[in-house]
Amino acid sequence: MILAGLMFVSAAWAANPASPSTNSVSGLLKDAAGSAKYDTTPEKSDLVILVGNVIQVFLSILGIIFMGLALYGGYLWMNARGNEEQVTKSKNLLRDAVIGLVIIVGAYAITYFVMATIAKNYITNPGF
Repeated sequence: MILAGLMFVSAAWAANPASPSTNSVSGLLKDAAGSAKYDTTPEKSDLVILVGNVIQVFLSILGIIFMGLALYGGYLWMNARGNEEQVTKSKNLLRDAVIGLVIIVGAYAITYFVMATIAKNYITNPGF
């Protein structure tokens, strides 16, 4: 425990005190990122990036819904206790959830392809 604490303290002492941006934690982080050759310029908030992020969040929510349906279908099947009607209901629910997952993955693949193509064209020809 003490050794781990000393390791973190020594990392804080390793900052360059002559650097003007070491007055704050964010300045220390920017210095560390610059020393590691990371790009510290803020990202542009292009429409393409915004639309891509919105679609990614939407598809993530749909994936969470799929997981919920799959868990519920499995729960129904495990608790059917020989009731064929409930087993059929749970099988249909699981089948529909898997079909939905295939549609979600297909939509993600199409969206990724379209957004990558638009982004590539925007980078090579920003005036289109």
